[in-house]
Amino acid sequence: VPSCSCLPDLREDDQPPCTAENKQVIERQCNVLKSDKFKVCHSLVNPDDFIEICIYDMCQYDGMKSALCDIVQVYVDTCKNHGITIKWRNSTFCPLPCPSRSHYKDCVSPCPSTCSDIFASSLCEKTEECTEGCECDDNYVLSNGNCVPLSSCGCRDDDNNYYSVSSLRSKSLTSKLV
Repeated sequence: VPSCSCLPDLREDDQPPCTAENKQVIERQCNVLKSDKFKVCHSLVNPDDFIEICIYDMCQYDGMKSALCDIVQVYVDTCKNHGITIKWRNSTFCPLPCPSRSHYKDCVSPCPSTCSDIFASSLCEKTEECTEGCECDDNYVLSNGNCVPLSSCGCRDDDNNYYSVSSLRSKSLTSKLV
């Protein structure tokens, strides 16, 4: 009978650097995916692999909360691909930071109102699904990525060209000087 001897496994351990104490806290945080909030998706998307990745990443990055939020986002996106929408963010759990004069909503129009198209969101193709994101506060619209008061918007001429307030002011001054 030929004898076989195995070589020792010299590969680095797959376990991330995590103290026992730290790992318990991290496991508890990652297990949020097993909570009732995500239960509606469990039969379609098993959270166990996501929890494993979450624990690994959070240990690797010393408990960094953004690692947890990123994994939860991937789980929620995977659920959405299976037709399940989960509202999971709030002001204390993975809040989405929004610029000034805007606020977080779990369902915003993919066509926000802007200075150059104030009615964009109401005229937007209704088949478009909403997505989570930031929405300008009431009486504010997007202009160059910032929420500005409607009163700061410019206007359109007969050829549908848009002019910002600042360009109108400079044209007005120029025409007065000429």
